[in-house]
Amino acid sequence: MEILRAVVTYRTTVGAAERLGMSQPSISNTIRHIETVLGFPLFERVSNRLSPTEEALILLEEAEPLFHLRDAVNQRAGDLRTGRIGRIRIAATAELSESVLPRVIADYARDFPRIQLSLETRPLDSVLQVVENGVADVAFAMAPYERQAMNYEQIADLRPVCLLQESDPLAKLDVITAKDLMGAALIGPQVSTRIGLMLADSFRAQGLEYRPSIETRFMNAAVRIVRDGWGVALVDELSAHTELRPGLVIRPYGSEQSFDLCAAMQKTKVPSRQTRRFIEVFRERVALRLKEVRAESQRPIA
Repeated sequence: MEILRAVVTYRTTVGAAERLGMSQPSISNTIRHIETVLGFPLFERVSNRLSPTEEALILLEEAEPLFHLRDAVNQRAGDLRTGRIGRIRIAATAELSESVLPRVIADYARDFPRIQLSLETRPLDSVLQVVENGVADVAFAMAPYERQAMNYEQIADLRPVCLLQESDPLAKLDVITAKDLMGAALIGPQVSTRIGLMLADSFRAQGLEYRPSIETRFMNAAVRIVRDGWGVALVDELSAHTELRPGLVIRPYGSEQSFDLCAAMQKTKVPSRQTRRFIEVFRERVALRLKEVRAESQRPIA
């Protein structure tokens, strides 16, 4: 039908061959074969040009919806090949859902409006579980623990920092240590969380006990309390930077510890092109945000 359509359009087998990228004899042989199968002629030769018969025009009219369907399928295949359509199901902990992901999702939706995005915000255990069960395509989490069915791709190393009021005496320090935080109005992750355990280890290494005045499950809650005028939050860099306002400062925490920020995916499933591209966009955004927050934490003390 494609050959028939081309010959009707160009009225010569040479023109049809050039349009379809075929040889002229192939076009002529195909037309003869179709006529033999159908049992009636499709063209009449008039002044060295091929004029379609009434039967040929009727066939083309009936076939027109097939060409539209073909074009739609080709367009969809091209969209899939270039990643212009599809779906990405994302899961993340609350800290990342507020610190980095909103901007990444907004930019991605603007650049690829035909990609359907969904975001699930859950505790760490649940974030990993939904990827393991195939409910989400990728999860973003800090300091995830090993799971047999999961692959982790490192995005960045996040440092622990302190977010505090500029008027707090601790703000005059270049680096805040666990010893400096003893007796302070400390807000930090619960010891029952993985990051809370890591921070407790850093205190224990100095012979001190990690006992926040206020414990939070999610670090974004800790920085909000500081934003509202109380305490010192010991959190990751990204969470601290999210709530940075005039009158607040970020200071490095004196510990060699860091938190792995990872993209988690099923070990047995190859991520889609769209998912892979989203991870790379996320990686770029995190790198940019870390550059900003580290510059802020190194700002000279007045």
